[in-house]
Amino acid sequence: MSSRAKQILMDLMLLVVAFFWGSTFIIVKNAVALVDAFSFLAVRFSLSFFLMLALFPKRFFPIRPETAKAGILLGVVLYTSFGFQTWGLTVTSATNGAFITGLNIVMVPLFSLVFLKKPPAPSAMMGVIAAFLGLYILLGGAPSEWNRGDLQVFVCAVAVAFHILLTGYYAPQMDAFALVTWQLGTAGLLGVILSLANGGVVLVSAPQVWAAILITAVFCTVFAFVVQTLAQRVTTPTRAALIFTAEPVFGALFAHFYGDEPLYTYHLAGGGLIFLGMILAEIRPRMWNRMVPENAVFHRFKTKWMKS
Repeated sequence: MSSRAKQILMDLMLLVVAFFWGSTFIIVKNAVALVDAFSFLAVRFSLSFFLMLALFPKRFFPIRPETAKAGILLGVVLYTSFGFQTWGLTVTSATNGAFITGLNIVMVPLFSLVFLKKPPAPSAMMGVIAAFLGLYILLGGAPSEWNRGDLQVFVCAVAVAFHILLTGYYAPQMDAFALVTWQLGTAGLLGVILSLANGGVVLVSAPQVWAAILITAVFCTVFAFVVQTLAQRVTTPTRAALIFTAEPVFGALFAHFYGDEPLYTYHLAGGGLIFLGMILAEIRPRMWNRMVPENAVFHRFKTKWMKS
């Protein structure tokens, strides 16, 4: 398989991850209405960690210190994103939370430029602009009333951006399965510690809670983060962030077809712009150079970034 074909395959797999994340939103929402959200996260990540150990023990042992350090860092950042989002959503609205979390689409290329000195390709930047506009339209505009919860969700967005960036940095250097196992174990341990500090891990015997835990542990955690880590060996952080903006699109579609929620024209327009952003991100630099004259504004910006 050529490198280009492998990249496209991995991008499609990331889209499957976004589908799982978006389509399980209602399932998780119903589950955390019955059980403490931090207890839910503690069990979800702990179960995911033990699943990784059971499925891929030879990839985890013998323990490699450099992989352990990277995985622990990723696990801290990962749990920070989930923890602050969960905390923030107890105060702010789901729409505000979705919009602010989606700001990571802008942060990833910015952080890539600032910290890694890697400017995104012009086509990727066009994709970022299209996806951000799509997110704005899909969620009905920016939040109109701000509160403390919005700041907490903003911390989540920063953590999501750093998680994507750090995964792109470490994934090509280390075994993907060991890296994922370490980060899920770290997230699970943090979840248990914070749950105990908050009164203990409390779960109920409701079937929908345990169904949600199993579904999210297998598909939205083990599968999702293994795919993300493998994909970011060949896919840039900006492209990965772009693909993940499809999560609210799948969430809206799933809520319509299975939750009887209305689907409006602006949902379709916003989702269309997000998928347009993904298509733009797939344009290779050589193709972009043939499409856009060298004196175009994007070439000038790219030249300026490369010199900085």
